[in-house]
Amino acid sequence: MATMVPGLMRPRTPPGEAKVFEALRDHPGTEGWIVWHGLPIRHHETQVEGEADFVIVAPGEGVLVVEVKSHERVEVGDDGLWRLGSQEPTPRSPYDQAWDNSRSIRKWIERRAFVPPYPIWQAVWFPMRGGELVAQLEARIDVPANETLTRADLDASRLVTSIVGVLRHGRRELERRVPAYQPGRPDEQDVDEFRQALQPSISWARAMAERREVRERDLREATERQERALQYFSASPRLLVTGPAGTGKTNVAVRAALQAANRDERVLLTCFNRRLEGDLQHRLRDRDDITVARVHQLMLAYAKIEPPEDAGDAWWNGTLPEATLAVTRVPGFEPSFTCLVADEAQDLARDSTLDVLDSLLVGGLAGARVVLAGDFTRQDIYRPLGSPVEEALAAHVSGDSGAPARSSSSPTQSGASRRHLLDTRIPDAAEMTLTSNVRQTPQLAELIEELLDDELYIGFDRDGEEDDPLPLTVLGYRNESEQQEQLAHALMSLWEEGWNPREILVLSPRRASAASRAGGAVADALARHDGDPNGTPWGTVHAYKGLESPAVIVTDVDGTTPRWQDLLYIGATRATERLVILTSLDEILQRAPLRA
Repeated sequence: MATMVPGLMRPRTPPGEAKVFEALRDHPGTEGWIVWHGLPIRHHETQVEGEADFVIVAPGEGVLVVEVKSHERVEVGDDGLWRLGSQEPTPRSPYDQAWDNSRSIRKWIERRAFVPPYPIWQAVWFPMRGGELVAQLEARIDVPANETLTRADLDASRLVTSIVGVLRHGRRELERRVPAYQPGRPDEQDVDEFRQALQPSISWARAMAERREVRERDLREATERQERALQYFSASPRLLVTGPAGTGKTNVAVRAALQAANRDERVLLTCFNRRLEGDLQHRLRDRDDITVARVHQLMLAYAKIEPPEDAGDAWWNGTLPEATLAVTRVPGFEPSFTCLVADEAQDLARDSTLDVLDSLLVGGLAGARVVLAGDFTRQDIYRPLGSPVEEALAAHVSGDSGAPARSSSSPTQSGASRRHLLDTRIPDAAEMTLTSNVRQTPQLAELIEELLDDELYIGFDRDGEEDDPLPLTVLGYRNESEQQEQLAHALMSLWEEGWNPREILVLSPRRASAASRAGGAVADALARHDGDPNGTPWGTVHAYKGLESPAVIVTDVDGTTPRWQDLLYIGATRATERLVILTSLDEILQRAPLRA
């Protein structure tokens, strides 16, 4: 399998690029190859800057610079303009882009280091179009021969031979103009020199890429084990999958949905969170037989209404479910699904939501195939404040039945009430309990347990290196000015460690966060909007529930936010490799294994 740089696919990668990335990463024939994805070219020969979708270094063959076009629609009119998808027509073809990027990289190498003794060539890949496109394009005088790859070249039987074929064609073309290249180049030394010339800090990046490869391998192996465990419950039509954060509940939910779809079930995979919905849709983007939709989006579609601008909890969890049931409970309505899979199910465990889901299933919740995955102990953050359960707990803790509800420490009791509701609605559900952490390194997971003063896991499915740098840092502050300084310090430290800005996630337990108030260089570094390809993403813990990021900074840990302990737990467990906490609380600072 190829070494990918970066080792993780970038968020919101276009679908065609994602297919190429996965094909190159997973093919055994690319062992020893180095592949850059989304390589910025700041020193471009024909424009201010550019980006190479892929730069593939194939030992013994050469370097291939690939421009990927994910569009279904590819047209070139009589006016000479290229029309790709919904983009504006342009006279500049993707072959021009590939050629300019290839030339820019070759010139950079020549100026900085040496004349490459191997070909640097280019190709255009249309992963969403079939091979019939090649003949049509090569009939044009402005399209070069043997520089087009298509969907067919993604097939495992053709991937390596197609790429090598393009490189060998490029070698022949170049040798008509330059002295013949030595056979077997680039060799191992050539590859190292190319990497050093392209990105001098690549020795560290290679170590990071290797660590990420190990992590992806560990996750694949853990997922396979979970899938085998899931088979034990195949005779149980209704199943609760429980466990703390990082134990792979989302992976189990995805596998359960795939298994059901492979049995020709009509599957609904649902959740509460918009970003989690997007992640699940991306994972299952090639499966048209699985409907992935967050529960309120589903209700809006059935009810055919739009939310008012001032929609609050009463509308989303009262008016909207009632409007949906007015449609789905009409005599003659045929339920759309035979199987329900829900991730972060603790967020869906309320009567109004369960009534809607019940109405969409053939046989209802008690009769259909149902898999619900959730953490009912520490992640039930959407329960109403001042609920009877919380008030009862507060009275028990304080010894005063008239005391106000305390929001800092009631996860077990509230989780029990949500779980009780599901047990009532689905009384015969079996339970699959996950207890091994598959997300973090053991070192980071153990430090999070120490920080939270809690034992969460009984095992770890990832490997850890004892000599790795300590992956958790806790930074103290006394006021907002100091917190802003610490946020800037944390970002700079992570950049110096080598983390890409998009690999860092800044989270807060509230919307009025340190990131929202940032100015100067910190504000410039943060993403300006969802989908910003350059800035560091940031938001609330709530918005990123169920997701993960290599490096996480949790800000505003000051004890003033309701349920701050639960939110700290959720925010901290989003990190897979590196975690920084910004806090003003002595109790957190005193438990910190490393603080500044």
